[in-house]
Amino acid sequence: MTTRSRSLLRLVAPMLVLAGAAVTPPTAAHGSQPQPHATTAAAVARATDAVTLNPVADAWVDASRPTANAGRATSLRVDAVPRQVAYLRFDVTGVDSDPTAVLRLYVETASSTGVDIQPVTDNTWDENTITDANAPPVGGPTFRSGPVGADTWVSVNISALVTGNGPVTLALTTTNDTGLRVTSRDGVNKPQLITPSPPNPSPYVVTRVDAVTYRAASDVTGEAYTGSLKTVLESAVVELNRLGGGTVRFGAGTFDFGAEYMKLAGIRRVTFLGAGMYDTLIRNDNSSAGDTEPFNTKGWDGVIVRDLAVSAEGAFRSTSDALDFDDGNNMVVERVRVTASRGRGIVFDGKNQSWVSMGNVVRDCVISGAQSDGVELLATSGDTVTGCTITDVGGHGIQVNRASSTADQPNKTADHNVISGNVIDQAGQDGVNVNGGTDNRVVDNHITNSANVTPNRDGIRVTTATGVTCADTLISGDVAVDDQTLKTQRYGLYITEGCDATIVGPGNTFAPNRVSAVRDAGAGTVFR
Repeated sequence: MTTRSRSLLRLVAPMLVLAGAAVTPPTAAHGSQPQPHATTAAAVARATDAVTLNPVADAWVDASRPTANAGRATSLRVDAVPRQVAYLRFDVTGVDSDPTAVLRLYVETASSTGVDIQPVTDNTWDENTITDANAPPVGGPTFRSGPVGADTWVSVNISALVTGNGPVTLALTTTNDTGLRVTSRDGVNKPQLITPSPPNPSPYVVTRVDAVTYRAASDVTGEAYTGSLKTVLESAVVELNRLGGGTVRFGAGTFDFGAEYMKLAGIRRVTFLGAGMYDTLIRNDNSSAGDTEPFNTKGWDGVIVRDLAVSAEGAFRSTSDALDFDDGNNMVVERVRVTASRGRGIVFDGKNQSWVSMGNVVRDCVISGAQSDGVELLATSGDTVTGCTITDVGGHGIQVNRASSTADQPNKTADHNVISGNVIDQAGQDGVNVNGGTDNRVVDNHITNSANVTPNRDGIRVTTATGVTCADTLISGDVAVDDQTLKTQRYGLYITEGCDATIVGPGNTFAPNRVSAVRDAGAGTVFR
């Protein structure tokens, strides 16, 4: 182990408290007294040689107002059109010959692309006089945060931009014509430059201390949070997110939020790992009028949820789900079992303003007891649901759905999604429902006995609303039958008016059903 590695493991001792989660210092630390922590991010013990710096100057400039100065604003604005660039200058001290650094920013507004950090070689600008007309040029390598949620901290490793002691100027830019705001040094959550970059504590292991107390501990750094499941889990996840990602691990057993739930935005590259879908259970029970999902998320990217079960108990509420991923991208939900939900089991949602939601995978899930749909892909694209077993849900087994006409992105369709190899039985409405969209594929699914709650529903329904595109849906290799004595599933396949060029491929089985095998009211349907 190098001297530098040893120094990173020497941690300070203060007991830091945030949102009810106590951070237990490592046993090797000594000599410090408890201190308050001012930020809203998760508080963690730091390496003794780590320095956290705030900017000595910051400002933003606006190409549409080339002579205006914004050097004392509490927020820094960043935009592509009109071009708005934020400048930050730090006085770096105490770094070694091979420095590493992390830039932390508090992002006030969500962005589907996030913020870019670029170097500025001129450090002579003044925050009280800088304008677009006299601002120093921006150039060199770009370091990107990726998508960010509103009101959340984001961390970017910028070690290549900190080469030694002295002034360092950074420019914040974006390629997105929907701008974002970052808190300035005149605000509460000031930008931070942390050097050297702290060690990543992954994995945090969550254990149950007693009926209401949990602990999330890192063997890497010795850091530990103690408190309710909500506070320790959120604190551990925020800390991993701040340091570029990592794993939160659960052993076998039940992890109970009570009436609480996890609610986090802007998390990237964090894995939630259980001991198995029949061994680890994360649950809550809440019948309030709000959404109370155990996984209540927005703007997550590259997150994995694997090998655990989720139970979201309480009175029916159509928008309160077990795992809700608003504006979620590049997610993997694998070997997850949902045993109860007030609404849907798993939902990816891209309907609201600036939300995208694409490239997600749900694989080998087991869902029963959801009071609404098993899985919904709402205004999403390029997602896959495969290998799942879905039974006894109140709504559709799986729905590929457009946004409503009153959503922020009205009637936004879900396109290029794949529903394959799933087993669906006793869905309350349709087994698989495709509502609008282009190039969605329903392949090799086995669907039985749908419409056991709502009559006149079907094994597979391809439908749309007036004026909403529904085209090029592929139906191939599917079984959609009703084997009950008293049949409820109306048609094996129903293509409604307004859906064009549906391809019904080979290998389908659509009989027996209550009325008939197929009803085709679409245009240009191709049967192969």
